[in-house]
Amino acid sequence: MDKVITELLNSGNEAIIAYTKRDLLGEKVNTDFIKDLPRVKRIISKQEKDGRWAYPGNKGKMQRGYDQYFTMKMLGELVQKYGLTKKHEAVSKAREFLQSTQTKEGDYRGIYANQYSPNYSANIMEFLIMAGYDVNKGLNWLLSIRQDDGGWAIPIRTVKKMPWTEWVNIKEAVEPDRSKKFSHFCTGISLRPFSLIKKYHKKLYNTAILYADSFFERDNYPDRSGIEFWTHFTYPYQWADILNGLDTLSRIGIKKHPKITQALNWFKKHKKSNGLWNIHKVMGANDKDSNCWINLQIARVLKRF
Repeated sequence: MDKVITELLNSGNEAIIAYTKRDLLGEKVNTDFIKDLPRVKRIISKQEKDGRWAYPGNKGKMQRGYDQYFTMKMLGELVQKYGLTKKHEAVSKAREFLQSTQTKEGDYRGIYANQYSPNYSANIMEFLIMAGYDVNKGLNWLLSIRQDDGGWAIPIRTVKKMPWTEWVNIKEAVEPDRSKKFSHFCTGISLRPFSLIKKYHKKLYNTAILYADSFFERDNYPDRSGIEFWTHFTYPYQWADILNGLDTLSRIGIKKHPKITQALNWFKKHKKSNGLWNIHKVMGANDKDSNCWINLQIARVLKRF
């Protein structure tokens, strides 16, 4: 761990340096300055008056759904990466926009047009919880839409085989076939908001074990189904992989499992001589420090094991 700490302290990124001192060295660090960093200000400067971040380009009738997705991503940058909370106006405004996309059932709809998206709804809830908001309505909806085996799947995937371009033309939300197997891709994402709230840990313990069992296995559905996606990382989190999987499981209280050992061994095998990890990142091309951010998060999570 000493080498990775040295590399992160030499990253030149003020936020990464502060978090390294706080989270890896246990130092008392005032991180209030982070909200005023140029990168944070650039993100906020692109926020629309109604709280959204507009997805680049013209997406026609799907523009609002794309804006919802992009707003989720930018909220993740501000909250999960830079630590902003609901006290910040930009976070409050983003929440207002996202609340405008929440249905009476409790999900956040639009990214999959008129179809349910447990995964993206959970992404949004994760970031809102981290910002300090109550999302009980959404969490109750997530619990209500589980498969019979306890996991989650994208509902339309359980009943219809069709490309995304056809989904958007279905006007009514398709209810899931709950008898079908869970999707580890969807389950891993859906567990994350619950992992942040202790009262749900016991209730979802068996689902978390089901998810752990699936590490390094192919998904039951076509979305990101390949084994390689387990080691394709994002930060802020978006997909299911062994990094946020270990994060989720450790928060729920699961630290001993054969697949956890396999995941920990993967990180040992892929550690470079300078202490950082050799990773395949997804997204973050516009952030020159994205590798360091992911390495910082790996170090934070592995410190629990």
